[in-house]
Amino acid sequence: MEPLGIVYGVLTFYGIKGLKKPMRKAAVFTTSQLFKALDKTKETAYNVKEGFEDIIAEAHYENMKRNKSIMSDYFEEGGEE
Repeated sequence: MEPLGIVYGVLTFYGIKGLKKPMRKAAVFTTSQLFKALDKTKETAYNVKEGFEDIIAEAHYENMKRNKSIMSDYFEEGGEE
């Protein structure tokens, strides 16, 4: 039984050795696609973040403008009495 195990071991070693290049190419391709997907995800996240920042800045500006208008109306009417 041992000689058969040695034969299987040798065949497996040379079989795996012959698959080294195709397996490496597949691993490189898979990793490349993973990096591409991660870059796309980061880009989408940054775009969403930028959109929220724009909304917050615009709301802040509108709030300041409204507060300035209220204060100017208040002081035009005579202010505190």
